[in-house]
Amino acid sequence: MDARDRWNERYAAAGPPRIAGAPARWLVEHERLLTGAGRALDVACGDGRNALHLAQLGYTVDAIDVSDVAIEQLRAVAGERGLAVRASVVDLEREPLPAGPYDVIVTFNYLQRDLFDALQDALAPGGLLLYETLAQAHVEQLGKRFNPDYLLGDGELLGAFGRLQVVAHQEGVVERPDGPRGVASLVARRPAVAVDA
Repeated sequence: MDARDRWNERYAAAGPPRIAGAPARWLVEHERLLTGAGRALDVACGDGRNALHLAQLGYTVDAIDVSDVAIEQLRAVAGERGLAVRASVVDLEREPLPAGPYDVIVTFNYLQRDLFDALQDALAPGGLLLYETLAQAHVEQLGKRFNPDYLLGDGELLGAFGRLQVVAHQEGVVERPDGPRGVASLVARRPAVAVDA
């Protein structure tokens, strides 16, 4: 089963359009950094809870995901709420990110290493990246079973975005609504002025 079929099955099983819970805690914890002005991108948006939250803050949001079921559900909810979310089906393993620049990019619970450079390139000068996904602590400290290809190595997330200025970073076990998770989390800003190498 390919990624689209797998995720479509998961979202279809959830029933009629709904958004599963609050936005990501890492996003909410750093909301003070968000002006609500400009464009935002939610990468691998899933049910769209983070995209909707960004739109409520005032951003015009592009939300992308491989699942056409999830995207249709997000479109329905955004339309009902009158929120500026443009949701699109994008298979990031075969298609590029939408054209930037973006003032905010969020990526939660998704790891595709060959996107790291593209994410940095898609940020506007002064733009913020908020990123969080599973890391080694999920297996090593919590004893969970997980495909190692989709786990960040120690320090990997911090090293992956070297062209950005780190605002906040954490690695380790954190409490989340669905229980403890071993994650790496990053907030980083693209310099407003290009830095000479």
